[in-house]
Amino acid sequence: MKYPYETVVVNEEIPMFMLMNSVKYVAMHWHDRIEFLFVLKGRIHVYVGRDEYFLQENDLLLINSNEVHGVESSEENKLIVLQIPVSYIKQIYKNIENETFHCQSFQYEEQDRFNDIRSLMAQLMLISRNKKDGYEVKIHSLLLDIVYKLISNFRLKNNVELYRNSKKDIDRLTRITSYIQQNFMHPITLNEIAEIEQLTVPYLSKYFQQHMGQSFVKYLNGIRLEHAVRTMLESDWPIIQIAMESGFSNLNTFHKLFKETFHATPYQYRKKQSFNSIRIRQKKKGVEGYQYQEEEDLNYLDKYLLFSE
Repeated sequence: MKYPYETVVVNEEIPMFMLMNSVKYVAMHWHDRIEFLFVLKGRIHVYVGRDEYFLQENDLLLINSNEVHGVESSEENKLIVLQIPVSYIKQIYKNIENETFHCQSFQYEEQDRFNDIRSLMAQLMLISRNKKDGYEVKIHSLLLDIVYKLISNFRLKNNVELYRNSKKDIDRLTRITSYIQQNFMHPITLNEIAEIEQLTVPYLSKYFQQHMGQSFVKYLNGIRLEHAVRTMLESDWPIIQIAMESGFSNLNTFHKLFKETFHATPYQYRKKQSFNSIRIRQKKKGVEGYQYQEEEDLNYLDKYLLFSE
C-alpha cells in the first residue's frame, strides 16, 4: 500500500524502509516486514488487528510481519517508521518467520531494553541522512544489532496461542484488498466481492472482520478517506470534488466520517495544514522549507543518541 507521506530512505543496497515524518491517515494494511513506530512528538492512534493503542512522545511499538495495522492522528506529530524485510533477516536467522516479538514500551516501567532500540533507530536515521563514506556498512551493522536485540529481549517463546494469518489467508486478503484499492472510487458491495471469491456474503463479512480487525464498510471508507486526505493536501480541488473522486456517495457522509476521524471538518483541516506549511517555510528566510524541516527533525534525535554513550 502507498503511504501518504514521503520516503526518506529507499536504496536497493540498503535492506530497509525508513522515514521520519508526520502521519495523518494510513488505512489497514500488512506487509512481509517487521515495523517499528517510534513517536518523537504528539500522539497517534494505532490499530493492530483487533487491538488499538494510543501512542505519545517516546513510545515505541513493534508490528510483526503480516499483522494487519493502520494509523491515524488528528494532531501534529512526528515519528520514525522503520521496516525491516523478513527476507533480509532470514539470511542470517533462518527461523525468523516462526518468531513473534512483543515490543510495546508504554506497557512497562523499565525502559533500558527499549532505549537500546530507540538509540539504534536514531543512529540509523542520522547515518542514512548524512551518507558518509561506508555508511551502507554501518547501516547493515545497526540493523543486525536491532535484530539481535529483538531476539534477545523481545521474542515470545510460546507462539502457539498467538493467531497468525496463513498463506492462504494472506493470498485471499491480498486479492480482496487489491480489488478494493483499485475500485474504491466506484460503488463496491460485499456481494460482488463474495461472488468473485465464491463465498457467501455472511461468511465473507465475518471473515473480513476477523482477519482485518474491522468491517468491510469501515475498511472501504478508510481507503477512500486515505485517498481524500492525500488529494486534499496535494491539490486545490473543491472539497465536494475530492469527496466524489474518492468514492463517497454524498458530501454529508464524507463530512461525518472526516470529522469523526480528525475532529475537524475537511475545510478546517485543510486550512490548518496549509497554515502549518506556510509557518515552516517562513521560519528561516532563504532556506527551503523542506531543508529547514529536515534540520529541525534531526534535533529530535539528540536525547536518544545519549543512550548509546
